[in-house]
Amino acid sequence: MSPTFNPMKLHHRRCREARAQMSGLIDGELDQGSAAAVARHARWCPNCRRMLRNLRRTVGGLRELDDEPTPVDRPPA
Repeated sequence: MSPTFNPMKLHHRRCREARAQMSGLIDGELDQGSAAAVARHARWCPNCRRMLRNLRRTVGGLRELDDEPTPVDRPPA
């Protein structure tokens, strides 16, 4: 018996692959082809697009916190 084509399995596999590389995309660690593939998938897939948008917001917020002095770093008043 030959395997049947299942578009949902293919889509879920592509989602898993894209999500595994989203952090690398945001950090600029992916090669051009991989970055384009993740971005292309996120444009097409609403769930991955939402996940990438939320991850970008989270990473952006964390990077902003890095600029703020912590209570330990602040000089005494």
